[in-house]
Amino acid sequence: MTKSARIKELVMRFLEDKKSHTISEIKQYVRSNFSESFTEGQFSGSIDNLLKNRRIEKLDRGVYKILDQDNFLTKESTVSMRKCFVVSPIGDAGSDIRKNADQLYQHIIKPVCEKCGFEAKRVDDFNTSDSITQDILDALNEYDLVIADLTGHNPNVFFEIGYRTKSQKPIIHLKRKGETLPFDVSAIRTFEYDLTDLDMVTATKERLEQVIMNFKYDSIKERKSSGNSFENNLIVSSLNDIQYKIDVLTEEIKKKENETIKTVIETFNAQKQQPESMETEMLKILMPELLRNPNAADALLKLSEKFK
Repeated sequence: MTKSARIKELVMRFLEDKKSHTISEIKQYVRSNFSESFTEGQFSGSIDNLLKNRRIEKLDRGVYKILDQDNFLTKESTVSMRKCFVVSPIGDAGSDIRKNADQLYQHIIKPVCEKCGFEAKRVDDFNTSDSITQDILDALNEYDLVIADLTGHNPNVFFEIGYRTKSQKPIIHLKRKGETLPFDVSAIRTFEYDLTDLDMVTATKERLEQVIMNFKYDSIKERKSSGNSFENNLIVSSLNDIQYKIDVLTEEIKKKENETIKTVIETFNAQKQQPESMETEMLKILMPELLRNPNAADALLKLSEKFK
């Protein structure tokens, strides 16, 4: 989990009592429960992100509280949950493609969307008499967010992510770990997942949550006249990309540090002198005395003959 994500988690935890708190109280709680240092900019950015995504609300100058979801859903700009359309190769029932798609949908995408206030839908969730093709096009045009799984290089998936681009709304790309994207789309920022690795599943969910919460989503009033959303989301995408690269670099540095420490320990252990035998230790003790007193050497030899 990134530093900003941990700060936001602590802020939400502190405000769970649904009471109003000053920014000083919030900051003090975060500092006392955070193992690392953080800057004023990181803290302010986390607060602004929570406000923008309607997780908290500002009551007065420097006073905040968690946004009550019951009241939140009655506001004009949020009559219903935001919607996320999941683009995915589905495959036939019982196929490996279907199994992978279902597991990704049920265990990663849906839980993260629900946590972020989104209702996730895949094409097979639609219950309508309209053309399936029209349902897909409507979702690609109108939904607040699209999450696309590029695994398997499905032609329909590539068509749908291309169609989504013209809406100038947020889209997130995923692919199964180890798969190589075709040259035409290889430059697209794509987050990897591995359903067989629980640690990576957790990491993917955390990354997905962070990206979803960083996008700017238009309210109902803003949608008809939003001229800057595309530019804002391009900036957010770039920032997410930078953060992703920083996280990868940090993990590489930690790995290198651990390898270096291990090498130093192994080298030190290899250079440690092995314990010497009792005979060697005795010789070290007796030799200086025998050199000073040769008669003592004769006496020692006679004594040793008695024990042969």
